[in-house]
Amino acid sequence: MANKLNGFLDNFLSGLLNPGGSLKDFQHASRLFVNEAFRLAPKTKFLYFVNFNLTPDALQLFPILDQRHRAEINMLVKRVDLPGYKASVETKNQYNRKKNIQTRVDYDPISISMHDDNVGLTTALLEAYYKYYFRDGNLSNTTNSYNSRSTYNGGEGRSFRYGLDNGKINPFFRDIKLYQFSRQEFTEYVLVNPIVDSWNHDTMDSYEAAGISENRLAVMYESVLYSKGQVGEDVPASFATRHYDNTPSPLQTEGGGTQSIFGAGGLLDGATSTIRDITNGEADLGNLISLANTVRNAGDLSLDTLRQEGLTILGNVARNIDRQNVGGVPSIAFPKNSGTGGSLNVTEASASNTRDNVTLRADKIEQARQANGL
Repeated sequence: MANKLNGFLDNFLSGLLNPGGSLKDFQHASRLFVNEAFRLAPKTKFLYFVNFNLTPDALQLFPILDQRHRAEINMLVKRVDLPGYKASVETKNQYNRKKNIQTRVDYDPISISMHDDNVGLTTALLEAYYKYYFRDGNLSNTTNSYNSRSTYNGGEGRSFRYGLDNGKINPFFRDIKLYQFSRQEFTEYVLVNPIVDSWNHDTMDSYEAAGISENRLAVMYESVLYSKGQVGEDVPASFATRHYDNTPSPLQTEGGGTQSIFGAGGLLDGATSTIRDITNGEADLGNLISLANTVRNAGDLSLDTLRQEGLTILGNVARNIDRQNVGGVPSIAFPKNSGTGGSLNVTEASASNTRDNVTLRADKIEQARQANGL
């Protein structure tokens, strides 16, 4: 006759040697990417900003690129590469021992794509760069034709300079700064002494009805400087100064808030921020709007919402009780008294008691609200 404990001992032994079990849930990824307010979650690619800084000589010759339009050019960048590096490594023989040494570092060119806007701001940037360095682009009279000596013929014995003979000593770009945003903070990449390797306009095609025109730059640079900071208005420079949407998010109390107790835009969040600002003497119209939305959401809060939110929070707590167990099966724990011939699901029992307690507390809250006329 087979021993009834054989199956239990087999499961116990396999669970002891493999506590993770054969199947895994999402908890590892959740704890890595979600815990601690998404501290280790990957950054998104669409949160970025580019700032073109021109030298005073370039701005003096092309005033259209200064002030308002220069800030708008920064906003028209549709795609940009972050810096890349390549080190030259040589292998040396050190008494028959291989030794790798770095001899130099090369900086990979980056590509910048910009919208070809209707006003023509990004086209003006490429035009300005062309005219700044190369004499060819500064001729306005088409009658000054190329002669056989590859010089511009001005007539009556006059000639014009051509090619790179434009008398420019100072660079066009002072620097180009790339910004990567995440969690209201930025990482700054400063391209030192940037120079354009190639620049070109788009291809026109009558068959491509849905296409969007763009201008492209390939930029080389001599070094990269790193920095970090807190995002704000005009930090980085010219960011969030023009065409920026300042309307509060509907998830914030200023924009309406949510009908919940906890979390962003909830009752506790709105009440806490409003009281803190009033206490610090920083109350303004935004605080009054936030307070009004918080009071409105509190009045619309129903018993079912209270009960469901409480069940969700406390249920998550209950499911995390005693996760590390011998069998490797989530939410299952073996009792100390093995003579019962079975196992006890401790977590499910705890969750059941939790739901009963939350329901009782929610009923009491509803009774108190009705008694106070809420």
